[in-house]
Amino acid sequence: MIFSQWTRAAVFVVPLLAWSAGQLEVWHIFVVQVVVGLITPLYVPANHAITPTIVAEDQLKEANSLLESSVRLMSFTAPLLGGLVIEYIGINMTLIFVIVTLALSGGLLWFVKEPTPVRAARNTWWKEFGEGISFFFKQRIVVWLGFFLAFVQFGVGVTMVTTLPYITGELGGSYAAYGYFMAGFPVGYIFGALLVWRIASGRPRFVMLGALSIGGLTFVGLGLNESSLIVAIVLEVVAGVVMAVFSINNTVLCQRIIPNHLMGKIFSVRLFIIRGVMPLGVLVGGMLGDVWGVRPLYFLIGFMIAGVALVGMLLPYFRFMDGEMEERKVS
Repeated sequence: MIFSQWTRAAVFVVPLLAWSAGQLEVWHIFVVQVVVGLITPLYVPANHAITPTIVAEDQLKEANSLLESSVRLMSFTAPLLGGLVIEYIGINMTLIFVIVTLALSGGLLWFVKEPTPVRAARNTWWKEFGEGISFFFKQRIVVWLGFFLAFVQFGVGVTMVTTLPYITGELGGSYAAYGYFMAGFPVGYIFGALLVWRIASGRPRFVMLGALSIGGLTFVGLGLNESSLIVAIVLEVVAGVVMAVFSINNTVLCQRIIPNHLMGKIFSVRLFIIRGVMPLGVLVGGMLGDVWGVRPLYFLIGFMIAGVALVGMLLPYFRFMDGEMEERKVS
């Protein structure tokens, strides 16, 4: 995590120097985006893996809720605050501010104390990744949690290419309306993240998959919505709330089930699989959106997600999830 934050800080030096010299070009921005994209799959699994080592198990849901709500709050407010900061202090000082805060973040992580596992020898990266894949597919609950989460990422991929034409075309809204709509999901996610640890989870399978099915139905609602921007925004807020309930419970259950020494590996494999589904959603959204239009595509995605969630709730096979979710970490 420290390496990730300091690498992010270092890469922002590139546009800072280029801008200061009056030589900033598009490829400088691409370099920053590529490096940040490469670092994120390192930081996110490490972040998920360290949480259960420094937080008591009965506080995992609350801790993950606070972490997720903080992330969504920043994703919602950062563009607005970034614009204001640039307006008042300029691009140079903004880039310096970003570099300093990332470097400070990495420095503060030095003070996080985690238990150090004793290992006789460290395997190669490829062998450790293979170990993670092996464990991942041996634990059916981990596989199915990843499977359900993959459908969420597929839907996210679809919305990446359909949201703008939906707002500006189907609803006749402006770019400002598009901004309001896009803010709905993170706002709902913040509320959901703050709510999730207060929800009793005696039947976590029904809590998670019930939330996922509602999330799928919000797509159907968007397809049925004729012209109301308010209705669309409300549906996005609801989608954010239920996706927080689903995603945070999903993460907490994995943290409780996976042994500490495999946590980072499993979350890396999990991230690799579910993020790999997102480009497929982008492809499907782009191709079918042109052929069918946005509304039929929303119906398809919505019924598909809701249908998969309902199968998980109602099919007797998935009862094993309730039983295994109550167990402690496997040895």
